[in-house]
Amino acid sequence: MDSAPLFRVLRGDPEDVELAALVAVLGALASAAPPPAAPARSAWSPLSAATWRTSTLR
Repeated sequence: MDSAPLFRVLRGDPEDVELAALVAVLGALASAAPPPAAPARSAWSPLSAATWRTSTLR
């Protein structure tokens, strides 16, 4: 199975320690949990768009 590399060094000659640090950072970012989804706003909220309270003002 021949797959494309995830990243490649475009310039320079990184040392083993530098590549290891980069791989550690990328691994940590990939395994981080996604942020929790924002709760849905209730239609009864005063901050919602057009609600039944504002429908008579048109």
